[in-house]
Amino acid sequence: MASLTTVTEGPFAGWFRAEPGDTFNGLIGAYYYDTSDPASVKVAFQAEKRHLNGGGSVHGGCLLTMADTSLFVFAIPHLGDGAAVTLQLDAQFQAPGREGDIIVATGEITRAGRTVIFGRGELRCDDKLLLSFTGILARKKSKPQGDA
Repeated sequence: MASLTTVTEGPFAGWFRAEPGDTFNGLIGAYYYDTSDPASVKVAFQAEKRHLNGGGSVHGGCLLTMADTSLFVFAIPHLGDGAAVTLQLDAQFQAPGREGDIIVATGEITRAGRTVIFGRGELRCDDKLLLSFTGILARKKSKPQGDA
């Protein structure tokens, strides 16, 4: 995860902000994280014009990226020092997001096995459900030291 700073003003005051880096998530971010309740971590971003499709709604790919990223955030307590990759991500679009919306992801890990992790979540703007999702992460085997 990118370096985190605490937000002191605005709608995300008290949340952590992940500074956009040079990875794919940096193209969409910044993402914000509310970890005040470790059992219910939230991930959020505010939709800007650059997040919209030609019809004026938040692009579906942007919402899917947030769902995928959130799944990994929810899995952090189960990963330890390890990593994972997405095996499967299923989503159901429910309503469009609009410019200016604060879109918040909530969810949970439903099962964390030895090789795979299962989770589910929702993206919402206030009370409006935008997207529900489920996903499966595969634990990534770390390369032995010294291997190329």
